[in-house]
Amino acid sequence: MSNVIDIARKAVLEIAPAEEIGDLLGESTIEDFSVVTFASNHPGYIGWHWSVSLHKTHHTVNEVWLEPGEASLVAKPWVPWSERIQPGDLSPGDLVATPKDDPRLTPGYASVDEIDLAEPLTPAGWSIGLGRERVLSPLGIDDAVDRWREGENGPRAAIARYADLPCSSCGWLVTIGGTLGQAFGVCANAISPSDGRIVSMDHGCGAHSQTAVETQSTPVAELVIDELAVDDYDFRSGELPEVKSAEIQDEPEEVTSEIDPELQDQVSELDESHEEDQ
Repeated sequence: MSNVIDIARKAVLEIAPAEEIGDLLGESTIEDFSVVTFASNHPGYIGWHWSVSLHKTHHTVNEVWLEPGEASLVAKPWVPWSERIQPGDLSPGDLVATPKDDPRLTPGYASVDEIDLAEPLTPAGWSIGLGRERVLSPLGIDDAVDRWREGENGPRAAIARYADLPCSSCGWLVTIGGTLGQAFGVCANAISPSDGRIVSMDHGCGAHSQTAVETQSTPVAELVIDELAVDDYDFRSGELPEVKSAEIQDEPEEVTSEIDPELQDQVSELDESHEEDQ
C-alpha cells in the first residue's frame, strides 16, 4: 500500500511542486485500477484534490488529474448560446436564428393557390398562415398566453389589482384577430402605461374610458353684502345721506398710577442737572 502511495505522489510531483500537494485523502478501486487522491494546497484550488490512477497489478501510472471536491469553487455548467439569450438581449444588428424544428412553430400554407377560398380572405383567415412558411403551433400559442398573462400587462400585475374595471370593457382597447384575439387586445390609451402593448382582457388600469372621478367643491361662506335694502336719497338737495355707523363702545377710563414721591424728586433733579449742562 505504501509503495502505491509513494508512486502516486511522485507522479503528482512531476506536474506540481511539493508545497501544492497535501495529505493523503484516500484510495479507491475502479475496475483494474487503483485511484489515490491527495489534497490540493494551491491557493487557487482550495477544496480540490489530486487524483492518480495506477494499474493494480503492475502499479504503472495511468493518469494524473486535478478535480473539484464538494466544497470547491467551480464554474456553472456550460449552457449553449441559443439557450443563454434572454428577452431584452437583442440589440440593433443582432441576428437570432430560429431552429427548424422549433416546437413553437408549425408549417403554414405557402401561398393562396394551394387552398380553395370560397370567399375573400378576411383577417380571421390570416391565422391559418397564408403567405407564411411557419405559424404558431398550439405549443407556441400556449407559451405566449402564459407569458403575457404572467407579465406586467396581465391580470396579476399590481396596477390591474387596483383597477375597478377590466380592459374588456374599455373604449381604448383595440381588438385583434386570430385565436389570441379572444383573450388579448392592444391598448391605445396614451395615458396608460400599457399604451401600444398587448394586454389581457382581464387586465386593467386607472385610465379606463369609463372611469369617473368625483370632484369635491370647496365650501364658500355666504356674502354679507346686503343688496336688497334701498336707501332713500334726494340727489337734488346735494346733501350726502347720513351714514349710520356702528355703535362705539365707551372709551376705557384713563388709567393712572401713583408714583413714589422720593422717586419723583430724583427724576426732577436729574432733569434739572441735564438742562444746566446744556
